[in-house]
Amino acid sequence: MASNILRPTVYEPALWASSRVMSRKWAPIPAIFGTFVVSALMHELMFYYLGRVRPTWEITEFFLLHGGCLAAEVLLKKILTGSRRLPRLISGPLTVAFVMATRFWLFFPQLLRCKADVLALEEYAAVGGFLKDVVGMAFTASKAFNKTRG
Repeated sequence: MASNILRPTVYEPALWASSRVMSRKWAPIPAIFGTFVVSALMHELMFYYLGRVRPTWEITEFFLLHGGCLAAEVLLKKILTGSRRLPRLISGPLTVAFVMATRFWLFFPQLLRCKADVLALEEYAAVGGFLKDVVGMAFTASKAFNKTRG
């Protein structure tokens, strides 16, 4: 979903603007980073509205770090070709480890700080109570209907 929103609204205009001042080959690098900047600010705002707690900017740090690393990866892939690249067998697990480590370091603490886990469990309990009421009413209505029929 995020890529469907950010691509046409941030990445493509940034790519167009950066391709005016640098070659088309290098233009995606600032466009990628700019997209992560916007995503960082949007997530910071969502976390503020979720928990109503003062921002620590760790969410922004998370996205800026990932945006910088992705821009560096694209840059390196454009510079290094062929056999000088890391094999997928190595780069894949390194990427997963990097994302997991930064998620636990910068992202998850903010979810806990704004009590998103507590809010989610309360929502689940509310949905469960609602479903219990609906099933109970349907069962009661069914019993009443069967009494009137016979």
